[in-house]
Amino acid sequence: MDPATATVLLLLSCSPGQAAVCKPIEAAPTTYASFDACRASLKDRLVGAPNGEIVGRCQPIDETVTGSLPAGYTTVVVTRGVGSNAISNSYIVQHQQ
Repeated sequence: MDPATATVLLLLSCSPGQAAVCKPIEAAPTTYASFDACRASLKDRLVGAPNGEIVGRCQPIDETVTGSLPAGYTTVVVTRGVGSNAISNSYIVQHQQ
């Protein structure tokens, strides 16, 4: 996997017991610019729940579909050609705020 792949951190809260029930945590998922950044954050979040009360996963996303860009990034559309021969490509790039 490309380390620069945009990733979202998903967390679940699990009830203890034999028939554990897990539900999404009442917070918006956090988006990261890279899989590595998400994994580091996931590790930090799970330290506080050593008995499995919280479980999580980093899931790669296609930000051009979801439109959920991390802070400091924007989408630039470049069109080459004219009329029916035009081809457009979307790029996710860093920007200064």
